[in-house]
Amino acid sequence: MKKIFTLIAVLFSITTFAAPGPKTSKISISNNDRSKMQVKIDGRMYDLNNTFVMDNVRSGNHSITIYKTESFGFRKMTKVIYNSSMFVAPGQLIDVDINRSGNVSVKTISNDRFNRDDRNRGNDRDYNDRYDNNRNNNGRDNNYGRH
Repeated sequence: MKKIFTLIAVLFSITTFAAPGPKTSKISISNNDRSKMQVKIDGRMYDLNNTFVMDNVRSGNHSITIYKTESFGFRKMTKVIYNSSMFVAPGQLIDVDINRSGNVSVKTISNDRFNRDDRNRGNDRDYNDRYDNNRNNNGRDNNYGRH
């Protein structure tokens, strides 16, 4: 009886430690604008210097608002430059980039290495059974003038 219990306990502990943990998501915001910026994620306000990274973001819907504060002499004006609600999937990186003129671009990157959509990017075969290395439909590059 002791041997059976010990065997079951060892097998149970091996399976629990070998099982992969939950995939954590991340929100990364990089600021190339020299103005004072603040970001509000799910109601909490954070100061945004150059780069802001929020790890261990739970899956689901999140609201992100980015505020820009500009100084005009003694007056300060705060305006919203980005306001969105987005769905964060497990194991996903959301990369928000603010350029020098205050324009915002958002990219989502999946950390799932078995995702079929991200694998072999740029090397998928097209209908002619030729490799599609970022070319347009007729197989010519855009680097050699008109076609």
